[in-house]
Amino acid sequence: MTVRLLFLGEGSSDDGITDHIETIAAERGAEVAVTNPELGRLGHVGHTLHDKLSAIRALGGEYEIVAVHRDADGVGRRLRLDEIRVAVQEHMPASVCVPVIPIRMTEAWLLVDETAIRKVAANPNGRCRLNIPPLHKIESVPDPKAELKRVLADASELSGRKLKQFNLRFSENRRQLLQRLDPSGPVSRLSSWKDFVTDMERGLSELGY
Repeated sequence: MTVRLLFLGEGSSDDGITDHIETIAAERGAEVAVTNPELGRLGHVGHTLHDKLSAIRALGGEYEIVAVHRDADGVGRRLRLDEIRVAVQEHMPASVCVPVIPIRMTEAWLLVDETAIRKVAANPNGRCRLNIPPLHKIESVPDPKAELKRVLADASELSGRKLKQFNLRFSENRRQLLQRLDPSGPVSRLSSWKDFVTDMERGLSELGY
């Protein structure tokens, strides 16, 4: 049976998370059909998770799993977890809920691979020091997004107008880093990534995988 999975991210640059969802499912012998709706095409949809799920439910789709990505930001995993579970239970009670909650921001996951950062910055052989926080401190970086922007800019070794143009491509660079993220690499040692994998595996287990 193909598992129908609804993915709700915080923005289009989070779409790469679905690649990792599919990989986790494949490792457990499950094939997933991911629906990642462009809510902007549905007209005016509110910004809350309740608004989004309500709009999608109105379309009549059925899903075995609802995976919801929400950065923990400054409120912590527990609050986000409760927020996601309550919303899914209210709008799609027959679906298994799988939370995807990076500590603070998804960008924390993307800071772990210096080689990938240099490649995405189009300067794979660069030698300048990037001063990336050590792995055990990455999830406590106050603003991972700002830190990733800085690291990418440093890795590019650009300046002036070229650097300004490079910085404008941050969303695309972020998307590429998420796609390149090695789930067996350093990110696998981060607590929030472990939680993501565990929650996804638990969801599949509830469906018999």
